[in-house]
Amino acid sequence: MGETVKVDLKHPTGNFWMDNGIVVLHGIFGEGEFEIAEVLQSILDCLVQETGNEGEYFDAETMQIRKYNKKNWTYPANLFIKATPQAKKVKLGEKTYFTHPPIYNLKLSFKGRDICDVCGVINPLTDAKMWNFPFIVDPSKFGNFYPGVKRGMKLCPRCAVAGLAAYLGWLWRAQGRDTLHIFVFHSELCELDRLNREVFEPIRLEAGRGGNVEMAFYGPYIHETSLGLLLELFSHVHSSERLSEEGRNLLARLLGALEESNSAPLRLYAVTGAPGKAFNMNVLKEFARLHSFYRLYESWIKMLEVDDPYRVLVSVFRQFQTRQSNQYESIWRDKIAWAILEFGDPFPFIESFLFDVRAKEKNPGPLAWGTEEVFEYYGKEVLSMDTSLLKVLKGFGHALGGAAQNQNEMGLLYSLRNAKNPDEFFRVLNDAQFRLNLTVPEDLLQVEAGERIKGSPWMRVKTLLSIYAMNSYLWAGSTQSKKEEG
Repeated sequence: MGETVKVDLKHPTGNFWMDNGIVVLHGIFGEGEFEIAEVLQSILDCLVQETGNEGEYFDAETMQIRKYNKKNWTYPANLFIKATPQAKKVKLGEKTYFTHPPIYNLKLSFKGRDICDVCGVINPLTDAKMWNFPFIVDPSKFGNFYPGVKRGMKLCPRCAVAGLAAYLGWLWRAQGRDTLHIFVFHSELCELDRLNREVFEPIRLEAGRGGNVEMAFYGPYIHETSLGLLLELFSHVHSSERLSEEGRNLLARLLGALEESNSAPLRLYAVTGAPGKAFNMNVLKEFARLHSFYRLYESWIKMLEVDDPYRVLVSVFRQFQTRQSNQYESIWRDKIAWAILEFGDPFPFIESFLFDVRAKEKNPGPLAWGTEEVFEYYGKEVLSMDTSLLKVLKGFGHALGGAAQNQNEMGLLYSLRNAKNPDEFFRVLNDAQFRLNLTVPEDLLQVEAGERIKGSPWMRVKTLLSIYAMNSYLWAGSTQSKKEEG
């Protein structure tokens, strides 16, 4: 009997990649002890596919040239696994042929007994090769995952096999030929096992070159695409054509939607890189506050009192992109997504998009319906902005933008946007008061300790006011254009 591997859900490794591989193995084999050769063959059968092309080989028995169906590692695993298929060659005339169709295999060689670098169990070990184990490898390559390991990684049979099986459990999305996003969720093994069976398998798409999961939106950047994935996942909690009631309840519990939920926190690991002959990793992000973000999502859905609040919410975030040549640039959406997922301040990036992109478009229009409501709620609940201040900013901002549109004073709004200190901010407000015949609310003129206005940093107040004003300016302009066209 050869080397064996034990599969169970009682002994997590603590590594997101390996634990997902254990869950995949459990889904294929169940619990028990299995020969490594058998396990590797099952993984191999799933990771190798026919390409649709034909090749030729020389059959020594019949002395004939025969055709065979070419195979390759499935995409995008082929960007990582570089195990070369084996086949002898023979030269006939000017051409070289295989002597049989190339044979794909996954081989692991174990020796000695020592502590596994991942799980800490004493077992025979194998070296972790970079192109088989992309996220725990040689420290000179992707060693930022385990910077303390100076000699490369040594893996026990269970971790080594799980590291290969993990390719069958990831979610991924490609952005053309330039970017590949990889997503792996992590929690307790039992929870991950159910999540894979009851949620991910039903929603996973048959993989093509674009990805194996639907998203609300995606782009070349990691935060926007992670947000698009999470919004799509959240949408299945209350109603889903793909998930069973058990699957939806599981998802709700893992996301903290149920009051009685005592599940371990669900984490998302997102990796972004450039595909090519191999994968060049650019960014790894861990999103650990999914419970809090789901509660925010639920609040947004309830707050948007329309027939399809999810569609409105998606449109609010999707809009922050612009067409450049033959593709879209979505850096503003990525920055806004980063701020939202980190519970930071998104307003500077919304302001930048409005002034630097939307206002400069041909026939510019205002932000999508629901945008102001979504971010007002965010400002109040996440950034702890004063409710009365938000009302003042909205009311005065709309009046300021409408008056600026009527009197062709767009430059005044850019002066507001560009204010670098409180003195410049108050100077612009004073100009608006006289040039547009407006009365500036007293609440905006009372500066507290720490250069705050009603508890909020003056810069945030200025930024939100400029957003309301420019959005109102664009709305008034688009309304006037429609009247003229009519």
